[in-house]
Amino acid sequence: MTAVAASPNRFARQLARQYGLDEVEASRAGTRALDMARMQYAQPHLFVLPPLPADEAFVVSVELSRAGSRRFFQQGGETHLGLLEAGTVHIADLATRPSAYVCSPFHSVLFRITRAALDEFAQESGVAAVGALRCAPGTADPVLTHLAAALLPSLQRPTEASALFLDQMALALYAHVAHAYGGSAPRAGGTAGLAPWQERRARELLGADLAHDMSLAEIATACGLSRSHFGKAFKTTTGQTPHAWRTAQRIEAAQKLLRDDTASLPEIAIACGFADQSHLTRVFGARMGSSPAAWRRLHRH
Repeated sequence: MTAVAASPNRFARQLARQYGLDEVEASRAGTRALDMARMQYAQPHLFVLPPLPADEAFVVSVELSRAGSRRFFQQGGETHLGLLEAGTVHIADLATRPSAYVCSPFHSVLFRITRAALDEFAQESGVAAVGALRCAPGTADPVLTHLAAALLPSLQRPTEASALFLDQMALALYAHVAHAYGGSAPRAGGTAGLAPWQERRARELLGADLAHDMSLAEIATACGLSRSHFGKAFKTTTGQTPHAWRTAQRIEAAQKLLRDDTASLPEIAIACGFADQSHLTRVFGARMGSSPAAWRRLHRH
């Protein structure tokens, strides 16, 4: 099992105790209160899992590779899952205190979603409240699989995960789970774009103080919108998510500093809002097709 120096949230610590491990890779979307964890085990082993503490929350697990069989026990009966294919999903209601037998190997991303957060999302988005989440055993879900895969770097390198990115991913996950498993129909019609003053304000905030880890709530509040509405309206107006737009600003700022031979790569990384030089190198390389050092050699004054 891959571990990190510390499990950063209570959910991860509970999973570590449940599986008899020291740590579990994890992250958290703060403004949406979404706990996430990654677990991977390749050796032949049977985990007999005691129940997690009773909680008004659900655990949504997404298999990233073919997994061993599982047997869940909860109020009202038993659910047996045979070999699970990559991309399948299981949802457990922690209020029923489910226990389980889990056979390795497995590579899973798990999300803890509280009922309160689901209610908040429904109210903010103007959709019907979600009473329960229902998922048939062995359900394949390419949307959740894509979201889980996109969140892997945030779980493996949590210091590099921006609040803006995690907020956006949490919104996407809540919207999909509420619709696909909670029966909450999405609001009809397309989303209107931002008013001109809202777009100006959003661009000002997203382009300023790039070293600050800005949340979606900060920008949405400044524009007089809910987080859910702002994220959709910004993309309608600009064609980009707020996180993608701010990342582009950080790359542009890094390019300006790279033309100045006096700034070191670690200094540029911190000034532009990256966790460190390696984080800058990964993002810059993915966007520009070359490392910052190579780009500097080609474009220095």
